[in-house]
Amino acid sequence: MKESNIEKKILELRSELKTDRLDMSFGEIMNLYDDKDLIISPEYQRAYRWKDEQKTRFIESILLGIPIPPIFVAEDEHGKWELVDGLQRISTILSFFGLLNDNKSKNFFKLTDTELTEGYLKGVDINNLSPKLKLTIKRAVCRVEILRWDSQFDMRYELFNRLNTGASPLTSQEVRNCVFTGDFNNLLHELANSNEFKSLVKPTDKQLEEMFLEELVLRFFAFKYKYNDLLIKYSIQDFLSDFMKDVEKRKIVINFEEGKQSFYRIVELVKNDLDGKIFRAKNGLFTPNIYDTVMYISDKCYDENMKDSDRYRKNIERLLEDNEYKKLSGASTYASKRMKLKIERAEELFDNAKWSIKWYK
Repeated sequence: MKESNIEKKILELRSELKTDRLDMSFGEIMNLYDDKDLIISPEYQRAYRWKDEQKTRFIESILLGIPIPPIFVAEDEHGKWELVDGLQRISTILSFFGLLNDNKSKNFFKLTDTELTEGYLKGVDINNLSPKLKLTIKRAVCRVEILRWDSQFDMRYELFNRLNTGASPLTSQEVRNCVFTGDFNNLLHELANSNEFKSLVKPTDKQLEEMFLEELVLRFFAFKYKYNDLLIKYSIQDFLSDFMKDVEKRKIVINFEEGKQSFYRIVELVKNDLDGKIFRAKNGLFTPNIYDTVMYISDKCYDENMKDSDRYRKNIERLLEDNEYKKLSGASTYASKRMKLKIERAEELFDNAKWSIKWYK
């Protein structure tokens, strides 16, 4: 590629990103949050999971005057700020002062022991901190990097994703949850929290916290609608992010009610007719690889599967034991055309089974 073309592309992308910066005290930031001019969505707040030791070190750093990394916000068309990066730090300040909404159980936490202050902060909370030290925290300055509302949506996502490299990074689904807000995101939450789906997947507490179930629901829809013809260019996570972004932008139009009913009926079908361990490998770990195929083919062939549950079970077993399918399910499953070929192999096996029924009859 010519140097001039590279420079042109870089300049084009730079022009899409409009930023500004301010130095603000934490007291001012708390006031913005209290006035609802700084928005931390409830879904984002659920990702606040610093441990007491991490929270204590941050409060201690402020008290000692140690420089604080900047936070990043996105400004909307009304001038309000949505927190993009800095959740753990800002939430720690808010919860220490008892101001955190939608996650009030984490308010008024007590500090723990640290090496620097030799235990002097242990057990201290906002109620027994001296007025002078409270003001020290409120007056401490933090750099705020502002991403203007007219920046490209794609660039906003990239900013969020690339900044997500802290001590407690968000999962890919948590990032999507914070960036691609809207009706489709709400649908993912609704379906992920259904008791039927939870009993089928049996997620761990960590998986629930990291929105593993929401990602599984997203995978169902991405494969159901054969997004991008099932060609995964880079990784499954990029594939899912692109799909969710296109749904939110209405480049892909989904009837949410029909999608919801389709998901529920497949969950019920799989739960009733297949072994509860169907999605798990021999080591007992949940395998999204198997989940994607089984959910997809169960949905595609739903009418035939409902007519004969015994044949449905045998077809699934035959699929998972098929040598060609196994070859496409290795470590490089999501490279290039492999995912597409794996789905096509499942369709082929089920179609052959359907035709064999007609011939037999």
